[in-house]
Amino acid sequence: MNLRKFLTLFFTTALIGVLLGTITTLTGWFGEIRLVWGMITGGFLSATTLMGFWAYLTLNFTMRNFISFRFWVTIQVLLIVLVLFDMIYFRYLWTGKGAGDVLPFIGYAMWPLGVAMLVAYIKGRISGMRSFIPSVFFLYCFTVLEWFLALKSGELLQMSQIGIILLGCNVYLLLMYTRLLKQPSPSR
Repeated sequence: MNLRKFLTLFFTTALIGVLLGTITTLTGWFGEIRLVWGMITGGFLSATTLMGFWAYLTLNFTMRNFISFRFWVTIQVLLIVLVLFDMIYFRYLWTGKGAGDVLPFIGYAMWPLGVAMLVAYIKGRISGMRSFIPSVFFLYCFTVLEWFLALKSGELLQMSQIGIILLGCNVYLLLMYTRLLKQPSPSR
């Protein structure tokens, strides 16, 4: 990864965030939000996903140097299960106060996991199935971590919009990073 590739990744991710913010605002499905605020939100969230992506790369690099790949994958699977449990049960107890229907909490926990598994399968087909679990881990756990404050608010429309933007940017980062690493560096 050189500076040109990093800047390409940075600016295109920001553009994807702004576009997703614009599209989700223009649909009107997520409430009455001014277009400018939707664009600003998308840009801000794209910066958040970039920070999360670099944090994941640092964590992955560190863990792969200290423990075996197989053990690191096992830890990632356990963390995915823990985040799924947290998204359903603890959010149900905290936000739903343990009363009412648990189905909305299951839905909010499962749709990002479904997208993460689908995209991880696509990435596995591109770069090898060894990358499936790390891709699911990044897409699911880091998206939920970035999404935490919006989830805590309990505002369903804004939670959905923010979740779509975050997951879209993370999907783009994962797939584009793979593509950028496969490109040969330009010679001087």
